[in-house]
Amino acid sequence: MGGIIIKSILDEFHILLGLDISYMPKEYKNDIFHYTSPSGLDSILFEDFDGITLWASRYDCLNDMSEGVVAQYLYKEVCDDMRKKHEITDEMYSLIVGISPARTKLIVKSEEENIKFRRLECDRFVCSFSKNKDSLAMWNYYSKKNRYEGYNIGLTPIGLKKSLESVLIDKDVSIHIYPIVYKKDEQIRLIKKLLLRLQELYEEQYETSIRYVISNQLLEWSLVFKSEYFEHEEEIRIIVDVAKNIKGKPMDINYRNSHGLMIPYIKLKVDKPILKSVNIGPLQCGDKQKNLQNGILKERLSANNYLNVETCYSKIPVRY
Repeated sequence: MGGIIIKSILDEFHILLGLDISYMPKEYKNDIFHYTSPSGLDSILFEDFDGITLWASRYDCLNDMSEGVVAQYLYKEVCDDMRKKHEITDEMYSLIVGISPARTKLIVKSEEENIKFRRLECDRFVCSFSKNKDSLAMWNYYSKKNRYEGYNIGLTPIGLKKSLESVLIDKDVSIHIYPIVYKKDEQIRLIKKLLLRLQELYEEQYETSIRYVISNQLLEWSLVFKSEYFEHEEEIRIIVDVAKNIKGKPMDINYRNSHGLMIPYIKLKVDKPILKSVNIGPLQCGDKQKNLQNGILKERLSANNYLNVETCYSKIPVRY
C-alpha cells in the first residue's frame, strides 16, 4: 500500500507549528551511553568488522508495561483541566478531547528539490541510551551472582543520527533521537503549549487538520513521555519508525527471546568513528586487575579498528 501525500492545509499547519522543534523535548547534544552485557558488547562492537551494530526492539515489547500510553492518559486530563479553566473553548474541547494517537506515521522525504510528507503504517523500534556514564542503577541491570558484568559504550547523538540517516537514506523509515520526559509538569507544559497554539489558530475550515496535528503529536509523545518511576535511567532513545505493507522490506525484522517472550528487533548499522568510549562496570577486584582489564579492552578495540576510543572502569565503590 502506497503512502498518501499530505496536501495544502495540513502542509501549512505542519510547517507553521514546527512540531518537532516546539512541542518535543530539546535535543540532547552531550555523549550518550548504551549499557549492555558482555555478550551484548561482542554483538555491538565486534559482530561486524566494518561497523557498529545496535539493536532496536519493538516498543510494545519493552520492560515498561505502560510504554506508549502515558501521553494519551495525560492528554485527556489536560484537556479537561484547560476546559475547566476556560483556557480552551467548549467548541475546541469537543473537537479534540477524544483524539487518539495516529495509526500512521508522518514520513518526511526529500525528493530532488521537493519535500514530501507521506502517511504510512509503521512498526516502531527503540534503542535506549543513558545520559549517565556511571550509573549504579543502570549497572544493576547487569548484576549476576553479586557481580557486575556490564559495559557501556559512549556515542554522540549528532554523529549517531547522521550515520543512521546516511545508511537508511533510501528506506521508508523515520529516525529521531529524544531525551525522555519523566516529569509530569513538563509533559503537561508541552501538551498545553500545543493546545493553546491550536486554539489561537482555530477556524472551522482547519478542524480536520487540527485533529490530525494532535493525533500525530500524540504518536510522537507516546514514546517520549514515561513514568517518573523510570527517571533513574536518564534515558535518551533512538526511535525508528519502519514502514509496513509496502513493496519490498525497508528493513529486515529479526527476533530474539528474553524472559520467555519473543521480541522483534532491527539491526542499526553505524560507522565505527562515532564510538567515543567504552566503560567497564564496577569490578570487584584490586586496581591491578582493573588496569589489566582496561588494557585488554584497549587492545581488543585497536585490533578491530576502533581508534582514539577512551576506556575506563566504573568508579562506583561497591563491595557486593
